[in-house]
Amino acid sequence: MKKRVFITTVALVLSISMFASNEKENKESKKRPANSETVSTMLSGSIIDQTTGESLTGVKVILEGTNKVAYTDFDGNFSFSAVKPGKYKVKVDYISYDATNLQNVKVSAGSNSLKIELNPVNR
Repeated sequence: MKKRVFITTVALVLSISMFASNEKENKESKKRPANSETVSTMLSGSIIDQTTGESLTGVKVILEGTNKVAYTDFDGNFSFSAVKPGKYKVKVDYISYDATNLQNVKVSAGSNSLKIELNPVNR
């Protein structure tokens, strides 16, 4: 009987100490300010034909330095989520249009938007 009470007491003490430790970690993580390395943002935009102004569907957009690739929808819109703030190179490729490389695209906390005009290849 004494052995059972002892084991129950030890288990109870361990449970309470683990709970207290988790509570302390949760409180400390809430106190930490968000820095630019941990804040994720969104980068979105639209792609149009430079000559006609029409939206382009199915354009491949690559966010270099990441493994992110997006394609424009029927309205020419694309988006990347969970992008860390910083400067990126955005590569845009579409058949019958000149490839476009945007250097030093600044992504900051919050939503970021681009409007890209593609130049049709001269035939």
